[in-house]
Amino acid sequence: MSRILVPVDFSAQSIQAVRFALAYAKDKHELTLLHAIPPFPSRNVVRKLGQKSVEDFQLDEAREDLKKFLTIVEEAGVTYELEIEFGEPHEVIAKHATKGEYAAIVMGTHGYGRITGFLLQSVSYPTIHDAQLPVFLISEETDASRFPWQKVLIAVDGSEQAKNAAQKAIALSQDIPGVSYLLLSVVTPPVAYAGVYGVGWEDTATLENWGKETVRTCEEVLEAAQIPYESKVVIGAPATVIRQTAEEEQAGLIVLGHHGLGGIAGTLLGSVTFKTIHRTKTPLLIVKS
Repeated sequence: MSRILVPVDFSAQSIQAVRFALAYAKDKHELTLLHAIPPFPSRNVVRKLGQKSVEDFQLDEAREDLKKFLTIVEEAGVTYELEIEFGEPHEVIAKHATKGEYAAIVMGTHGYGRITGFLLQSVSYPTIHDAQLPVFLISEETDASRFPWQKVLIAVDGSEQAKNAAQKAIALSQDIPGVSYLLLSVVTPPVAYAGVYGVGWEDTATLENWGKETVRTCEEVLEAAQIPYESKVVIGAPATVIRQTAEEEQAGLIVLGHHGLGGIAGTLLGSVTFKTIHRTKTPLLIVKS
């Protein structure tokens, strides 16, 4: 039986992430709850009281605050283990992700924008960049009654990353009965980026045809697995269209392939992944290639 890694702090987002992980893991996976205790901010206090005394206090406090999470897990009847480590959270998560046979990471997200997340030291963004495992991101506003998911929206752009994401979504959904799939291709109008599409853009139909060509690779993946699906092509801003379509279609999961660019590069290139995370209420699955 494989395991799901669930990093937790004491936020409402983490509680939702635990509920999502429990719904997904039921009878299929075991959970590892991981809590990272960051270095104590005052060096003067550490020097005065001693490193061990400070860490003992932090550990006792963490164990007390984690009781509400353990109660939720124990009531669900899912096998779990609790790991508490000292260190910067994203570094602890990345290191732990290389241990054991984890199927995925499930963690909460505040849904900050890319710059705000950087300034507020978001843990989910560096985790997406550092970890090689697929990462589920769960916001506080997600509807727990729909966990884990019944309809999967896979955002496709013709890239190898999107194809890999589709394959991973199928693999992670195989034990969930009655899952349906929607392949969404979002075509950015040339007016937004002059010259991107070159000669040949004439009208909306042309853009829609390009979108249909883009989605074809992922259609072949689902057809090969003999899985029914729907395809949809929409013209607009990718992140906005993905969020809106997920809500309109009542998708329980949005799947995105990620190119793995770091913070500054991802910001400068306008990563669709980070823009979609911002304010998305639907659970996300980020698959890094």
